Amino acid sequence: MANLILGDITATLKEILLPYVRDNFPKQTILLDQMKRNSRVTQMNDEFIASIYTSRHGGVAALADDNNEVVQSGGRDTSRATVSVETITGALDISKLAIDASKSSTLAVQNTLQSQTEKLANDFARQLNRMLYSDGIGVVSMVRATGGSVGTGTVAVEAITGSVDDGRTSADYYGTINGDILPMKYIHVDQIVGVGTGGAADGTVTSTTGTSFVSGAPGAIVTAANDSVYIQDGSGEGAGTSEPLGIRAALSSTTGTSTYAGLARNTTGWTPSFGSVSEALSLARLETMDGDVQEYADMRDKFILLVNKTLYRKYGDLLTAMRRTVNSSDLLGGWKGLEFAAGGNVVGVFRDFDVPDGEVLMINLDTWTICQVSDVDWMEDPAGGGLLRKQNTIMYQAVMHWFMNTLCLAPAANGKQTRKSA
Repeated sequence: MANLILGDITATLKEILLPYVRDNFPKQTILLDQMKRNSRVTQMNDEFIASIYTSRHGGVAALADDNNEVVQSGGRDTSRATVSVETITGALDISKLAIDASKSSTLAVQNTLQSQTEKLANDFARQLNRMLYSDGIGVVSMVRATGGSVGTGTVAVEAITGSVDDGRTSADYYGTINGDILPMKYIHVDQIVGVGTGGAADGTVTSTTGTSFVSGAPGAIVTAANDSVYIQDGSGEGAGTSEPLGIRAALSSTTGTSTYAGLARNTTGWTPSFGSVSEALSLARLETMDGDVQEYADMRDKFILLVNKTLYRKYGDLLTAMRRTVNSSDLLGGWKGLEFAAGGNVVGVFRDFDVPDGEVLMINLDTWTICQVSDVDWMEDPAGGGLLRKQNTIMYQAVMHWFMNTLCLAPAANGKQTRKSA
C-alpha cells in the first residue's frame, strides 16, 4: 500500500501540480509573465549564446540612376553575447509518517501537496522576481555602518548603498531614497545568508527584527561595517554569485562592471540610457529617457515603465497636476497600470514592489529574453519517482528546478533613472 501511495504522489506531482506550476507561477510577476523565452539564443553546454547586432546594414544606398549597380556591402556586424546556465530550485517536504497515515485517503495527501505546491510556486516566483531586478550576486542588505554587530550572532543591517563592501558590486546601489526596500525585506527565518566579501561567513537565520537578524549554525557571524549580506547559494561557498543576471547587470552605469554578457560596455548598442541625478520624479526626465531609448529601438518594440510604490503614487500625482487621467487601466495582457505618453507613443507605467528604491526602469520587452534549458520541472530519482529521499532522514522531498538565465539583447534600447524621489 505504501508503494501505491508513493505512486499516487508521483502522479499528482507530474499530472496535476506540474501543469499548475507551469501555467501559474510566471503570472505572479509582470517580468516573468511578459519576458520572451529563448528569443534569439542558443544553448551550448552550460552557456546561452546570442549573436548581437553591433551595426546597421551597410548595403543601403541611393542610386544615381537605374543603370548603377546596387551597393554590394553586406549585412550587419555581429558579436557574441554569452551568459551561463544557472539553476534555481525550490523544495517541499513530506514526512513518511504523513504518507503512511494517509494510506486510507490518497486525497488527503493530494490536498497537502496542492497547498504546499501553491505556496512554493508563489515563493519561487517572488524570489526569482527579486533576482530579475538584481545583478547576479544576490546582495540583499548590508551591515550597518555604525553599530553593525550588536551581539553574538546578531547582525544589524541597513539599506544597500554604494559603500557596500563586497569587491564585486558596482556603485549603482543608492540606498534608501523613498524607503521602499527595507533592509530586512528579503531576509527570512531559515534562510542561509552570507556576510562579507567572498563568503567570509555564513549562517542560518534563526530570528529577525525590522533591522537585524540572528544567525545560528555554523556559528556567530563576525561582521564589519558595510559588509554585504547576500542569499547564500546551495554550495555554501558561492558568495551569492550563482543567481541569474538581472536588470541591474544589463543596465549598469559606466562606473559599474566593464562588461555585460561577455561584451565590453562600449560595444555598439550595449550602453543603456542611464541617469543618477538626485531629484524629484518629473515628466520632463521621463520624456528625455523615452527619447534616448526609442532612438535605439526598432519601430514596433513594446515598452513598459517600472517603478516601486512611492514613485507610482508620485507619477499619479504628476498626472493629476496636469489634469490627465489617472485611472488604472488594463495596458498589458491583464496587468493594470497608468499611461505615459511621449513622442507619439503610449507606454504603461506599472508598480512592482521589487523595483530598487528610487529607480525608474524603461524596459524594452522585445530586447529581453529568459533563456531556459527546459520549462520548470520536478526532479526525479533514478527509479523515475517524483519524490526524493532526504539523506539520513525518514522524510521525502519534491524539488522544483529551472535551468535558466536572462539576457538583454540591446541594453541601449532600455533606460534607467536612479535616485528619484517623491
